[in-house]
Amino acid sequence: MLRQSLTLLFGAAGMLGASGAIAADTPLKGFVTVLPVTHAVPVPAAQARLAVKPLPTWTYNVTAGADLGGGTYTGTIIGASPYAATKGVTNIKVQIVPLVVTINDGTTTQVYDPTVADPCNTNHPAVTVVQQSPIFTHTTKWKMNGVSIGATQYIDAFQRAEFWSLVGGSKYHLLLKPTVLASQPEAFTGAAHGQNFNAVNNGGCGYIGIVNINDMDQRIRALITGPLASMINAGTFPIFITKDVVESTSGVSTSQCCVLGYHSGLTVGKNLQIYSPFAYDSSGLFGGDVTTLSHEMGEAINDPSGSNPTPTWGNIGQVKGQCQGNFEVGDPLSEGYGTPTTPFVIPAANGLTYHMQELAFLSWFYGSASLGAGGKYSNNSSFGGNAILCASGGGTN
Repeated sequence: MLRQSLTLLFGAAGMLGASGAIAADTPLKGFVTVLPVTHAVPVPAAQARLAVKPLPTWTYNVTAGADLGGGTYTGTIIGASPYAATKGVTNIKVQIVPLVVTINDGTTTQVYDPTVADPCNTNHPAVTVVQQSPIFTHTTKWKMNGVSIGATQYIDAFQRAEFWSLVGGSKYHLLLKPTVLASQPEAFTGAAHGQNFNAVNNGGCGYIGIVNINDMDQRIRALITGPLASMINAGTFPIFITKDVVESTSGVSTSQCCVLGYHSGLTVGKNLQIYSPFAYDSSGLFGGDVTTLSHEMGEAINDPSGSNPTPTWGNIGQVKGQCQGNFEVGDPLSEGYGTPTTPFVIPAANGLTYHMQELAFLSWFYGSASLGAGGKYSNNSSFGGNAILCASGGGTN
């Protein structure tokens, strides 16, 4: 079952029509989603003799504030517990897997390759741009809510800021250790399986490829349990990068487009294997460089199953959108909920400027006094208080 967060990230000039033209009166929307874990597979033969140690996790138990209905909630977060007496460094193996996607829609054939120099991106290959981003580099000195968090990676800075009252001044870190695996070819043939659209006609650059999200997810699961099974396992976090290839949630319909990224997982034997595909947009129709990746990485760490329960939030107060009841730290601060976003804008040594999405703290979802940096409820000061319980029936005010 597909459960979407339907979180709008970016808007562009218009909606792609079936002919490749875009109707000017219908905005093209980029959004992200989550596919909660529903698939289970046996341990692949390539892993059968390996002593696979799953990613470290810790379990939280919180009582929601009275204004959020009270009640006890339990969930799992990747890393070491910030409540532990000994606070050290947790390393997470992240594998960057480039997907070289070929789409032949019966009219045009386009190859979307994130590993080659991209003239739409000042000749930077998408994979290189991601590797050199603050998601993985340690040079950015982060200040969150007026508090100096330290020079580190963005997700680590967020995890530290989220539990600053517990870990501030300690050696608590969650560090991502990236490697790039060999690129993997994926082909989609026929108009029912993929579409190519000319972005140039709509103020962009190059082409955009659209495939069905379920087809893409099936391909990724097949890679994880098949040709990549000797390298990817429950002890690693693979991210699959496409260049300008997005997903539709129904067929390859442009009316259900465009998913820029999601996180998900599958149960392999008794362990959870998490993964996250995302599109690097060089067409200019969506923008955001690694904004989508910062969103999805933060959510995969804090809600690895996609189903950590929370009081139902959304639709009223500081967040206006559909009602949600999961611990998706990026969603409340995405534009689709009507919340003004405050991204971190980071100039880099490669001449590019990166944008990290602001993320919400655990304290925002469950209420009571904030555990986070500066006593705030998100990491760039947008939330000064906790969530507001969603109106029954999804009404707005």
